[in-house]
Amino acid sequence: MTRMDSQTPVLEQFNTLLSSSEVLFIVFYRGHWCPFCQTYLTTLAQLTPSITASNGTPLIVTSEPTPQHLEATRQATGYTGSAIIDTDNVLAKEFKARGWIDVAITEKKGYAHGMAQPAVLVLKKDGTVLEKWAIVPSMMNMGGASDRPSLTQIWENTQAKLKNEKPVHGMYKKLGAMAVLKAKIFG
Repeated sequence: MTRMDSQTPVLEQFNTLLSSSEVLFIVFYRGHWCPFCQTYLTTLAQLTPSITASNGTPLIVTSEPTPQHLEATRQATGYTGSAIIDTDNVLAKEFKARGWIDVAITEKKGYAHGMAQPAVLVLKKDGTVLEKWAIVPSMMNMGGASDRPSLTQIWENTQAKLKNEKPVHGMYKKLGAMAVLKAKIFG
């Protein structure tokens, strides 16, 4: 099993979750103020029963510094699963060092060590990467807000890989600004 140095509480919490799950479905999000993140985490909440039925654990990670904002995010999205507040971006740095994923960190007022941009990483207990995606912030994706792949499709591909089957989706549908607007207006 791939293990990380567990000298920090964030790494200890991550290591515990990874070692106790057959699969860890990790979603990095920007903060409670981001409507794209709220839409994404609402989808993750809907996928949680399927993930846990596969002996998996969903995990959200944010560098947003205020714990009360995590509670606001939970209330807005219905997500009740595991969460790590990582204001120092320890996980993003460790994941990059291990070659798992490169989570973009950008400057943002109120985020002393930068803001982790959206990313998805799905790991097996042994550290095998099943799926990964990380936004590269640009003007075209509103600084990292939009153009995220469908979490449902990522989970469907993960399920196929866990069964040693061919992935269901060759390309993922993208969550853009219009989809978020529609979800906010029509629910």
